[in-house]
Amino acid sequence: MSSKQTSLSRSIFENRNFNAKVLAQEILDNHLEKELLIFSLEENQLVGNRAIWVLNYCAEFDFERIKPFQLQLIEHLKHKKIHSGIIRSILRMFLNQPVPKKYESFMLDKCYEYIKNPSDAIAVRAFAMTIVFNISKPYTELINEFSAVLNHLNLSEESPGIKATARKMKRLIAKL
Repeated sequence: MSSKQTSLSRSIFENRNFNAKVLAQEILDNHLEKELLIFSLEENQLVGNRAIWVLNYCAEFDFERIKPFQLQLIEHLKHKKIHSGIIRSILRMFLNQPVPKKYESFMLDKCYEYIKNPSDAIAVRAFAMTIVFNISKPYTELINEFSAVLNHLNLSEESPGIKATARKMKRLIAKL
């Protein structure tokens, strides 16, 4: 392990009070985003959660530097025992960035799974709705399918966050 990678692991995993935004900027300044990705995909949930949280800030600051990792992050969603915090962070990266064409179908399927599963975390389900909308927007048949899924959600049993996101998606669909 290089000294840069060692200091990176200490910063993220040994200090519970690290500043994720500051650390993300340091990682970008030192070109350590590849090492951060390795930690983000760790099986250890604590390590993975903390690292992907920082990777999210890296993506906010300079998405082009994180863009080469998109496919690995999407592929990571295929794992069965992935923590909801990691799912949430991966989905967050695609809220304002397009999903690569090659993975649109996979992401649609995965996001529909999240939307339809009431036991998934609220943020995961809400982010999934936005991603489905963004992918489906150019395709009438996909928008119609998304609209049908939203109409079948039992909103009376949903959290305020899911209700608000579903209403927002319905308004956006109506504007198309």
